Amino acid sequence: MEEIKQKADVPGWLKWSVIIMGILLSGFALYATTTGVVSIMIQRVIHIGVAIVLAILTIFETACKKNSKIHWLHRVLMIVIAGIAVVATCYLVLVDDEIVFHLGDPSLFEIILGCLLVAGLLEITRRIMGPILPAIAVIALLYAVFGSIMPGGLAHKGYDFERLVSYIFLSDDGVFGVPTGVSATVVVMFVIFGSFLQGSGAGTVFRDGAFAIFGRVRGGPAKVAVVSSALFGTISGSAIANVATVGTFTIPLMKGVGYPARFAAGVEAVASTGGQIMPPIMGAGAFIMAQILGVSYGTVALAAVIPAILYFYTCLVTVDLQAMKCGMKGMPASELPRIKTVIREGWHVVLTLGTLIFLLVGVRLSPNKAALYCCILCVVLSWFSQGSKMKGKEIVDALVDAAKGMVSVALACATAGIVVGVLGLTGLGLKMSGLLVYWSGGSLLLLMILTMITGVILGMGLPTTGVYIILSVLAAPALIKLGVNPLSAHMFVFYYGVLAAITPPVALASYAAAGIAGADYMAVGWEAVKLGLAGFLMPFIFVFDPSLLGIGSPWQIVHVIFIATLSVTELAMSIQGAPFARPFSRVLLCISSMLLLAPGMITDISGVALFIVVIVYERIMKKRGQEAVDTKSCENDR
Repeated sequence: MEEIKQKADVPGWLKWSVIIMGILLSGFALYATTTGVVSIMIQRVIHIGVAIVLAILTIFETACKKNSKIHWLHRVLMIVIAGIAVVATCYLVLVDDEIVFHLGDPSLFEIILGCLLVAGLLEITRRIMGPILPAIAVIALLYAVFGSIMPGGLAHKGYDFERLVSYIFLSDDGVFGVPTGVSATVVVMFVIFGSFLQGSGAGTVFRDGAFAIFGRVRGGPAKVAVVSSALFGTISGSAIANVATVGTFTIPLMKGVGYPARFAAGVEAVASTGGQIMPPIMGAGAFIMAQILGVSYGTVALAAVIPAILYFYTCLVTVDLQAMKCGMKGMPASELPRIKTVIREGWHVVLTLGTLIFLLVGVRLSPNKAALYCCILCVVLSWFSQGSKMKGKEIVDALVDAAKGMVSVALACATAGIVVGVLGLTGLGLKMSGLLVYWSGGSLLLLMILTMITGVILGMGLPTTGVYIILSVLAAPALIKLGVNPLSAHMFVFYYGVLAAITPPVALASYAAAGIAGADYMAVGWEAVKLGLAGFLMPFIFVFDPSLLGIGSPWQIVHVIFIATLSVTELAMSIQGAPFARPFSRVLLCISSMLLLAPGMITDISGVALFIVVIVYERIMKKRGQEAVDTKSCENDR
């Protein structure tokens, strides 16, 4: 009853305003993709303008639902910002054909409007996403103006106010730069597709399919969590949303069969976070990566397949080892859905996803066109399925949900675009790349460690997209300077932006899972780090050996898959203490895993040999009747 009352407190005009702006944001993206007659700049301008207005409306809507009041000064400020966004959008659309002539000599009106729009954008981004990203943007702007007084190599000639505003507001290198372009053309289409897919019942199909396949095996609920989170993550694109959606039923199930609460929450956090690295629909940063590298999104998605599978394979191995230690069994078949029923009711979801992969990889269609066609296919096929049929209301709901989901991505891209624009204008990006190479002493390993730490720290306050955009300018060029394959370098920084969601002290996915599990959030955070340790090490593997990204001969790819699989398996066994609980064996397994991670045939042979030594040693000890079992972590801390 309370929920109904809260929803009733939202004024009708506000509800309809959110719906109209949501349809406008998603509908314009569909129109632009379908017709192909809208200029890139207009797409970016309208995308950001509508996103700002929708963000403000959702802030008001959320306040109404929570029965919380917004101070009248804040209300006035947000209404003013919405008005500025509307005026700026209309103006830039009207002068689109001649805007190039304004770049060198902006009018006073354009300078004022640009300042107001940037200030409004930073304020709304702060309210939606927190202060970190806007603060970085402000520091970048101050650096552009006062860079001439900076010490040493950080100094530059400095730029006057008119030049800076013109560059950030009127050009395609600032607010409306490449990140915003990818958000407005590609990411938005995949978010709409994911919303349509979810509206057609994909979430239920993924969940029931995972239960049908893994429910009866040892530690089944945890394996269901891993698989369903991986599948759901391909359409949600958000680790926190994934936890909130899937974790509400998987975490209680894991606790119910004997998993400790902190472990259950950690499994869900790690699996949900991995959704952003799982093709065919990855996080927004992957689309920006394709744009920066000048390759198709299909190329990026194909490169991500093997590491993503290994990531989730490690999760499955870890939960299986934990179930082995705790003597768990699967769920009764009578409580599980039948795979035939799942296929009969969810065939439309499988066919839609298969079509998307075919269009991206087989036909090599542009990502936004592929997403458009699959949106249409998703709706049509839903009419012939026994699951959720998408009619008028469902389609409108999907468009509005997609638009709401795009708000944070659009704001992050626009704000990060300011940072990237300043880095390009001042040349700081190239200078920082050189400094990173200098600080690492030319050591690739040290540079990767510095980049990893930077990515995790940035990820504490920035979304994955923001982390990737910044590191793609600062760190990726430094890695490439030291001979790293460009695709490996960009995938490296992308991974650590993603994994920040499970890295304490600020681990948002872990915190969300801890809330559902009723466990200590810091304990869940460190449990997630242990469970996802293979994900932290995976980027080092594909930097040293790009074959893990599918680059190289078939023999090289098969070899690196075998070595990487063995390495992450040993690491999981060492951490979990199963099936070998003796400290001596666990230490040897850890050493063997690290040897396999290092490049070179000698280290590979040494790692495999050490693994064989552990197997032989454990068999000898078992024959002597000296069993070693570690059940300490089986204590349920619910």
